[in-house]
Amino acid sequence: MKKIIAAKQIHTLSPEMPTCKYMVIEDGWIVDLLDELPIQDESDCEIISYSDHYIYPSFNDSHMHLVGYGAYLSQLRLDHTKSIAELKERLNQYTQSCEDDLIVGRSWNQDEFLEKRLPTRFDLDEVCDDRPVILYRVCGHIAVVNSFALKHYSINKDLVVAGGMIDVEDGVLTGILRENALSLVSRSAELEDIKKYILNAQKQLNAYGITSVQTDDLIMVSKERHEALLALFREMSHKNMLTVRIYQQSQFFTVENFQKHIDLGYVQNSGDLFFKYGPLKILADGSLGARTAKLKSHYHDDPNAQGLLIHSENEVLKLMECAFENNIDVAIHGIGDYTIQFAVDAIKSLATKYPRQDARNAIVHCQIMDHKLMREMGTHNISALVQPVFLEYDMTIVKNRVGESLAKTSYAYKSMLNYGIKLGFGSDAPVEDPNPFRSLYYAITRKRPDGLEYYTDESVTFDEALRAFTVDAAYFSHEDHFKGRLLKKHLADFIVTREDLRQIKPMELLNVRPTATYVGGVCVYEEKVM
Repeated sequence: MKKIIAAKQIHTLSPEMPTCKYMVIEDGWIVDLLDELPIQDESDCEIISYSDHYIYPSFNDSHMHLVGYGAYLSQLRLDHTKSIAELKERLNQYTQSCEDDLIVGRSWNQDEFLEKRLPTRFDLDEVCDDRPVILYRVCGHIAVVNSFALKHYSINKDLVVAGGMIDVEDGVLTGILRENALSLVSRSAELEDIKKYILNAQKQLNAYGITSVQTDDLIMVSKERHEALLALFREMSHKNMLTVRIYQQSQFFTVENFQKHIDLGYVQNSGDLFFKYGPLKILADGSLGARTAKLKSHYHDDPNAQGLLIHSENEVLKLMECAFENNIDVAIHGIGDYTIQFAVDAIKSLATKYPRQDARNAIVHCQIMDHKLMREMGTHNISALVQPVFLEYDMTIVKNRVGESLAKTSYAYKSMLNYGIKLGFGSDAPVEDPNPFRSLYYAITRKRPDGLEYYTDESVTFDEALRAFTVDAAYFSHEDHFKGRLLKKHLADFIVTREDLRQIKPMELLNVRPTATYVGGVCVYEEKVM
């Protein structure tokens, strides 16, 4: 049965037909766009009217962690904790009701604490000393654990972890673990739990108007269970359990494991409309907030820190070459300028050795930059998957971390576009809430509601920001020819809003929520009317 969707105005994101009033859908695809209601046999057509509303393409989050976000929704949430005292109080309340043998929480940020210091195991011990406690910083690159956890996981001050750090002060473990040291306390999630995480996460994503995600999830299980997790995604797709279209940015940690999965049939872009294999994801460095992003120079506010690489350069090169040999794109987590330069040089070299016309290699986050780096990326068709919502917090620390000169050319979205760098917008959830309207706001304004701003000459237009969340985001999954715009022979994935997003003030974006979200012409979210 055909559906005709009517609205006050449908924004197509196509210059040939920017707007229309009617959209005809059949079998999940758009078959026509019209300004006049077509004559139809009503027995063979459903008409759905949003006469006072506007329709836009739905959002595509170009980099997040779907399973991790679903897990976060069920864990101790420490967002906007203002002090270590408050962190302890929240932990105390959570432990009273949580009967699990392991307490996991996320999203504290020491820069927002009254005490302006990292929490320690001794802080946690005051609240819980009878089971392991693991509390991850908002970036996910640092955790604090209690003394019970240190003993339970056999962590001592003499342990050395490649690509990681175990903090020791005056010969005593503080409970702080960084980067690869987090593997000491990680455990593989059960598949039944993961299924629940996916179902819970996609409900919230649909409510935000998100219908496609490019997601890094293999980190949630041990390497021995990577194929089982991929099989779970395939199963959920085949059983029509998914309401978001998933493009897996797969993080295989070793060449041997990566090659094993290629031999098992890991072919980029294979799959169906709800689950596809994507690029090789490589976590190359850490985060700016944790001072583990690898810089060319020392941190401006800590001369003893320069960041670190999660893998050796040789390991990264071997992984990348395996991808290039097998016609698989790479998506490299790079925040510090050292790491980004290394990634750019490696892609340039490998692209010469293994030329491809349709390669869509990208650097994820791509934060600390200069004009030379941007020029090289544009010249060599290296794209960027960025998170404008990071500006809300990062604008308070960037100048301190890297100095004003380098800060001016960091998070420089307008300059990146001018150099010809394709941008995909996302959230890195659960690092940030995946609400795309917040990212639109920060990309357009680069101002916080409290008045603090960050080099506003690097603001992009609304249309540029929207493209980065729709058709340009679809570019990275090789789907921009049928996803991200509302055109004939395109997927009927769209949102319905009360507001005309192009006409409202930028500040109003912070309060926008879809009244309905459609995937393949099927309503997967509808606002409850009280």
